Amino acid sequence: MGFHFDDDGQPPKALDSDRIVQRQMSELLGLCKGVICDGHVTDGEAEGLRRWLVGNPDVIEEYPASVLAARLMSIFKDGHVDEEERTDLESLLMELTGETAAHNQPLNLSTRLPFDDPAPAILFVGYEHVFTGRMLYGTRKQCEQIVLGRGGRVGSGVTERTNYLVIGPIGSAAWLHSTHGRKILRATELRSAGKLIRIVSEEAWIQAL
Repeated sequence: MGFHFDDDGQPPKALDSDRIVQRQMSELLGLCKGVICDGHVTDGEAEGLRRWLVGNPDVIEEYPASVLAARLMSIFKDGHVDEEERTDLESLLMELTGETAAHNQPLNLSTRLPFDDPAPAILFVGYEHVFTGRMLYGTRKQCEQIVLGRGGRVGSGVTERTNYLVIGPIGSAAWLHSTHGRKILRATELRSAGKLIRIVSEEAWIQAL
């Protein structure tokens, strides 16, 4: 059977394109949940959302991605996020995700995040660990102190120096559908570029202690 192409020489869209868009929308809402979970949107997080939308143009035509894309386009028109724009974006993200300022949703462990499978050996001496999400083991600072006490390094953000990204439990059922937060977005980008970054759950990290 031959192949059929459109007038531009391109194959027709897949029959399951609607499902693809739905999956992308779930991913976007998961990212939004991650960005807003601490109640503050950084310039890097806003830029990460903008870049994700640029890379997934099909979903921009659908609500609520269309609303978020228009808002980000307006914000980055001058290349700068001022405090009024930041507050406005935070409010929009809360409306889109159902998150609240109190962040008091029940915790649900995520099962479909991009964890390494099987979980890798987790080493400490000379290795950099970065944490994201709310940890059950203790505060972020307490977890970082454990790494330092075992001869490791800690990072505040994901870079090419990062060896492990440790993801804690999360605050909404919507997290079950996607990655969350700027750190995971950056880690997956670097892995796609060939960098060896391990993405592990807090549970796997605790078992290595």
